[in-house]
Amino acid sequence: MPIRIAIVDDHTLVRNALSELLSTESDIAVVASVGTAGDALRAIESDPPDVVLLDIALPDANGLNLIGRIRHHDPAIRVLVLTMHSESEYALAARERGASGLIAKSAPIEALVEAVRIVADGGSIPVEGALTERERQILSWIGQGASNGEIAAALDLRPKTVEAYNQGLMAKLDTHTRAGLIGCARRLGLMRRPDSHASPFPRQAVDP
Repeated sequence: MPIRIAIVDDHTLVRNALSELLSTESDIAVVASVGTAGDALRAIESDPPDVVLLDIALPDANGLNLIGRIRHHDPAIRVLVLTMHSESEYALAARERGASGLIAKSAPIEALVEAVRIVADGGSIPVEGALTERERQILSWIGQGASNGEIAAALDLRPKTVEAYNQGLMAKLDTHTRAGLIGCARRLGLMRRPDSHASPFPRQAVDP
């Protein structure tokens, strides 16, 4: 059985693009595509999906409040929030209301597809907004395959400091390996893409 998806976003172009892209996956079926909270609730009541892709900014309701209403109607429905916001308050509020995670609209479609599959299987998605700016920066270097020494040299940190950040990231993102951190960087759209003509790990002047 394919994963049944409902897309809730007030931008028609975004909904149509997501619907077209997700429908190319053999294990995903888009069963609803709506632009308001009212239409979302009606669609969910008539034909419950497995996963709701939910935008926070809706014209008739706060998307965060809609999470609780969806979960109250059917606790089996998983909610994955699509957002342009990375602030921790959005992440925490979404989690508190029962969302399985947030994913940035800027993330590649491959990351979104993977997130949908993880959420549908009962998992959760690490939340970028729960990370500090420095943690996101280090995670992006990890995602690019940089070693602790390379990250330390690029960011003017001690290797032991980078290792401490690694341990903190593993705790926050609920993973225990470097490969797990690389996967988190991919899902959060934090994969750094340096200039192919430049050094792959250039030095950056950023305060620790």
